[in-house]
Amino acid sequence: MENLRWIAAAALSAYACHLAVHQTTPIDQALPLLALAVTFLAWLSYPAVMLGVPLLIVAEIAFPDEQLRLLAFGAIVAAAMGCGLSARMRAGSPRPLVITVIAIVLLRWIPLDHVLLGRELFLLAIAVAIVFVLGRTPFAVAVAVIAALVTPAVPLRTLAFPLAVLLIAAAARTFGLPALRLTWPSTVVLAFVVLFFPWSGIVARAFPYFLREAKPPARRTQIDALAPNKSASYDVPDGAKSIIVSGANVAHLRRGALLGRIEPGGIDVRIGDAADWGYLRREHWYRAHNPLPRDAAGTIREYGYAAWIDGAGRVALPRGARKIRVTADAALPADASLQVEGFE
Repeated sequence: MENLRWIAAAALSAYACHLAVHQTTPIDQALPLLALAVTFLAWLSYPAVMLGVPLLIVAEIAFPDEQLRLLAFGAIVAAAMGCGLSARMRAGSPRPLVITVIAIVLLRWIPLDHVLLGRELFLLAIAVAIVFVLGRTPFAVAVAVIAALVTPAVPLRTLAFPLAVLLIAAAARTFGLPALRLTWPSTVVLAFVVLFFPWSGIVARAFPYFLREAKPPARRTQIDALAPNKSASYDVPDGAKSIIVSGANVAHLRRGALLGRIEPGGIDVRIGDAADWGYLRREHWYRAHNPLPRDAAGTIREYGYAAWIDGAGRVALPRGARKIRVTADAALPADASLQVEGFE
């Protein structure tokens, strides 16, 4: 009877959230899935966690600002996940396995039309195996979820990474590694990752982005794409402090590679100041060698595991300059360019 009540609660929660949806992002459309996740976490830990369902509905209705609303969803689900992982559990409890599946589905299966089902199910099986091998502890859940999160699964050979984690875990346990719990550190790590599940693709491929001070998005106007050894002059708008630049077809270049120069001042623009415009797309990331720009100015695009930011970065302008000249490095590949996107 108790189980039937929880099943009914899950169905009603999902239906209520379905009725509440009136925004158009894939995260809003997945609100019934979030309600199911919160209900199952409450079932496995504390009934009070069910408070998360009405809070999801309130956030959907009360927060018209998209980033605030999606971050509120993340905070609610992260709190429920933290309660589920940190609550006392009996030996052999299925809770770690269920939490692992819930976390991976939320982090990787939104939006649903981007899911490569066969690969995702195989990855889910590997993650569950990691949890089993490491003793079904909170630490095991955190390891499995992080391993799954950072595996793009495009191309297929990237699935070797979670398989390697599984083999290392099995070897460590064979040679006497105890079943580590590390409950609170593991809970904090998992909750932090889930907090940003609306942009989990960026968490997976550019995690430091979420550790930096938030800055308002730059006003972007595509000014020029400068081919190797080409240059252009620009009048600096009043009040401008920096120039926004990115690269095209430079994803294979490594940190420090020269992209161009700004005069006056002889300011070098390198990989690390900017990156290839699309290097953080899931299908490009595996082959890319660019780091996240030091002062990232990219725009967040798409949602969930498909989310990415472009590789634009801010470069400080010469003090007092009213006119600058930007030159793309002559050693750039023939199909590459330095993109000047605007001033800030």
